[in-house]
Amino acid sequence: MSAEGFLTMTIIEASGKNKDDNFVWDSDNFEGFVKVELRGGPRNVKVSTRRAPVQGSTIFWNEPLVLEVLEHANELRVMLCKDKFTQLPDGSTKRGTQVLAACGIYVSDILDAVPIDKYFELFRPGAGGEGGFIRLGLDFSTDAPPPMPDGQPFGAPQTAGGGKAKRRRGWVLPVVLLLGAAAVGGGVLAAQLPKEQQQKDDGKGKPKAKK
Repeated sequence: MSAEGFLTMTIIEASGKNKDDNFVWDSDNFEGFVKVELRGGPRNVKVSTRRAPVQGSTIFWNEPLVLEVLEHANELRVMLCKDKFTQLPDGSTKRGTQVLAACGIYVSDILDAVPIDKYFELFRPGAGGEGGFIRLGLDFSTDAPPPMPDGQPFGAPQTAGGGKAKRRRGWVLPVVLLLGAAAVGGGVLAAQLPKEQQQKDDGKGKPKAKK
């Protein structure tokens, strides 16, 4: 099936601190990557970033990704992950993926609000506790973005390139909690944050705590 359009997004950075400026990740010594899925269409569309180390309480990527938006796609899942190594009985090591925190955004709300450059709150799998914040740049086009010089198949969204895009304030997209087993391809839609809840930053690249 042909694409209805293309969602261009930049995974800018993730912060391990919550609204109260408390560190909520299990560790500050790991390499994190982001897995993104567009779900609800005839097939799930998946992409992921490179791995990048935690610097203080933040991971920086500034990495462009593009996803085909297929007919009936209704949810964008964003999962902050790290590698998980398991020792097997034969002495070998198996590498898997551990989801540290995640969020979901309705595709219809993205299309109503693009271009977007803002922080989204992350939630831990299982109990749904606080998982920090992730900053995303999002835009949509019915045409495929042009190829990039470095060989990547699509270009970075102009609204969020380099993390210096103009920011929109005064609104928030409904964010869906991803609860339950949030392994790759897992996660259960459980609740929606109220639209009046704001997720803002302090203008210095970090989430601003609520007062």
